[in-house]
Amino acid sequence: MSFKSFYKKLAITLTIIFAFGIVISKVVLASDFELELTNEYKEWEKMSEEEKENSIMPKTFSFNVPDNILEEEKQNSIPDLVGSLKPKSKINLENVSASSSDSVYNLANDLNIRVENQGITNECWAFSVLKSMETNIALESGVTELRDFSERHMDYSLIKTFTDGTNPNALNREAGDGGLPIMGLAYLTNGSGAVLEEDMPFENNMDVISLESLNKDVDTIVTDYQLLPTINKKYTKDSKGNTILVEYTDSNGNPYTDEEVKAIRNIIKQYIIDNGAIASFTAGSKSEYYNTSNIFDATAYNCNNTSVIRDHAITIVGWDDNYSKDNFKEGTKPSTDGAYIALNTYGEENFDSGYIYISYEDFFIESELYGVCGTSEVDYDKIYQYDYFGGILKLGTTGSKVGYFGNTFDRNINEEEVLNSVGVTLCDYSRVEIYVNPEGSDLKLNNLIKVGDSGVTLEPGYHRIDITPTNLTGDSFGIVIKQTSTEDFSFEIEAAVENTNYDSITSEHRSYISLDGSTWTNLSALSVGGVNMSTADVCIKAFTSAEPNHQEPEEDGNINSDLYLIEDGYIMNIRYSTTREEFLSNINTDLEYKIINKDGSEFLDNNEIIQTGMKLRLSNNTEYSLIIRGDANCDGVLTLTDFSKLLLHYLEKRGYVLTGDAAKACDMNLDGKMSLTDVSQMIVLYTSI
Repeated sequence: MSFKSFYKKLAITLTIIFAFGIVISKVVLASDFELELTNEYKEWEKMSEEEKENSIMPKTFSFNVPDNILEEEKQNSIPDLVGSLKPKSKINLENVSASSSDSVYNLANDLNIRVENQGITNECWAFSVLKSMETNIALESGVTELRDFSERHMDYSLIKTFTDGTNPNALNREAGDGGLPIMGLAYLTNGSGAVLEEDMPFENNMDVISLESLNKDVDTIVTDYQLLPTINKKYTKDSKGNTILVEYTDSNGNPYTDEEVKAIRNIIKQYIIDNGAIASFTAGSKSEYYNTSNIFDATAYNCNNTSVIRDHAITIVGWDDNYSKDNFKEGTKPSTDGAYIALNTYGEENFDSGYIYISYEDFFIESELYGVCGTSEVDYDKIYQYDYFGGILKLGTTGSKVGYFGNTFDRNINEEEVLNSVGVTLCDYSRVEIYVNPEGSDLKLNNLIKVGDSGVTLEPGYHRIDITPTNLTGDSFGIVIKQTSTEDFSFEIEAAVENTNYDSITSEHRSYISLDGSTWTNLSALSVGGVNMSTADVCIKAFTSAEPNHQEPEEDGNINSDLYLIEDGYIMNIRYSTTREEFLSNINTDLEYKIINKDGSEFLDNNEIIQTGMKLRLSNNTEYSLIIRGDANCDGVLTLTDFSKLLLHYLEKRGYVLTGDAAKACDMNLDGKMSLTDVSQMIVLYTSI
């Protein structure tokens, strides 16, 4: 596609959006909210207590991929321009490239993935979640070696009983009980972990230990995880039990076409390439679905029985579209070729050197998928949260795509505190705007300051969003999320669920819901069938630091530039490949200064180039973040990768969300937002190189 035709297509799209973007929706009352449960969970509720104890609780809610995303994937509609510019993988290793259209791919060919052994423990879920995180960190860091985090710390942080007391932040589970990947993701986002393996090594036992032994330094937190789209299945079999036909449906029982199934699998595949491994499930204890009588010698697995109970978590690391259906056991053969490559947790000596092929048609393999897609070192002093165990249930309404939910928090008014980022958990594809009342708990919009915007539609899952740093000045503060969903407005809550790991959850009754941003209802005051709303909270986390916000210079004129724009704690419009010496020659100040690297060290080499995210620190304690024009990946130079990231952000491609300094860098015309104008200016700038 030529630049000219590409622009014409975008212009037409924008015109259509503008012409039809204003809609009138009916008024919806807060009392119209209903609990949305999956059919799988409803069936699980009917099980006996013994059956529940020997199975894994299924997810309570589901979501559907918006039609526009499915159409995009079906038609492979990324413009040719984007396709030619898009990095094949985030990993910065030589000769590494992959695409969702490839017939076979395995992360283990690019990364040194440890095959681990859970022994007699029930920690498969913890191994699965942490392997997703470890592969994500490796891909993002451009290294082949995986970091090693403690499954034992994750597991024991969520149990109740210890030799020296009771865990005040426990789920309803004890040492040796199984768990869920979503529990592990709560642990990774609420400040409990992750802890390095060396600080609490794996032990092949399920002993009760001391609560004090959990007192370890947190090394890494998860800033983003994603719920991948799922596929439900029904089977037609021959007289031997082999599958001859599969009916694929969405969460509402609506049939998927073959093209839509392929599109969803392409989303899953591209996620693995871009972000790393995915946590999933099987009915692992059922020997009849393996291709050998001794399951530990098996190389292939396929369950085509919809009444089987899932009981084991595994990790998807790749796929093989051509893996023959004849490799599976007679009596459970799938109808088509193709399988996911799954990492198991019983050592290299078992299965196929620790791996196993699971058919695309397997009943569970695409039923519930989680992936970690963002991490950070501990970069905050305090987390304010009520959703300690994360989103559990989904409440939804009809008639409106827009809604608001918020929390109020008490704080120590005598402490200096800056709100830097907000975490929000979404149950549907949505865009969010973030508002703060830094002085009190009034949540009416006219008393709030807009401090952040996702900018694009976010996937279901957890997202920590950097905001304009905001000084908190009152003895309480409030955070409001304005959510615009692709379908009817719905939101996640943490609430007690009887006879599950979540049955002891309580609430402080500081969560609120609104459909207009003006009239608010305390969440506990809602009456929703099937939910104990007195235990319910919305899923918002606030991350603060004790460091002061950007301060304006003490005296006007202390710093200025004829070339750069200096405002609001930023120095912007710096040309790519600008050296330290060249940058300082265009800065006028009567104060002493230092340039600080992103790791906190001083940047001293006059011949090295400035990178987005570095800081200029003046002797009056004022700091300015340095922004290189167009530098989307914050390396100081301008390449196809930068252009690709801006374009993918603008076109709302999944996983390409520019925030913070990268977003500032791509605001080419310095108007505070990213638009078609910025894409145009990036093209002009890049083609001039």
